[in-house]
Amino acid sequence: MTMTSLILYAGALTLAAATPGPAIVSIIATAMTKGWKAASGLALGVAIGDAPLAMFVLFGLAFVAQSLGWMFLAIKVVGSAYLVWLGLKLWLSSTSNEPQGPDSSSAGFARNLAMGVMISLGNPKAMLFHAGMIPLLLDMSHLTMVDALVVALIILCVDLTVCFAYAFASFRARGFFHSPQRIKLMNRAAGSAMIGTGVLVVSRT
Repeated sequence: MTMTSLILYAGALTLAAATPGPAIVSIIATAMTKGWKAASGLALGVAIGDAPLAMFVLFGLAFVAQSLGWMFLAIKVVGSAYLVWLGLKLWLSSTSNEPQGPDSSSAGFARNLAMGVMISLGNPKAMLFHAGMIPLLLDMSHLTMVDALVVALIILCVDLTVCFAYAFASFRARGFFHSPQRIKLMNRAAGSAMIGTGVLVVSRT
């Protein structure tokens, strides 16, 4: 595995990760309504959940994921239901100046981290991306454990950078929403985004 192939893979992964999808939409909505800590947990979960999908491809275990399709389906349904529930909660929330939704405690961080993992594992396009890009850019016939660890590290670094950038920008933008009317608009927009994301994820089953 050459440095050039790793750079090309990192570049392609960055473009794919930066393209708004269910994970990015959820991170933006979470950052604007629940705060930085909650969005950080979600972003970390997304990155952690993406790495195992690439490992399945690297070690030729895509067939395992297919044979355990019921498990991925269950993860997708549970994650989608939780997103819809959060969206409805935001729609019905008050217009106070405090962040809405789950608190910023350790339990809240853990819940959002778990949600991020479920969003990644429930996204079949992520595995298709890795399955399409890895054989093109990496020499699968001479793959070592060190190569796999390097790929996993690249995925974590790229996903964390992109997701945290979206989370930070969205968190900073929420300072614009001071009046009750704007807070209500923000909550409903974020709630709609979460509901839509939940429906979109489960509809891809």
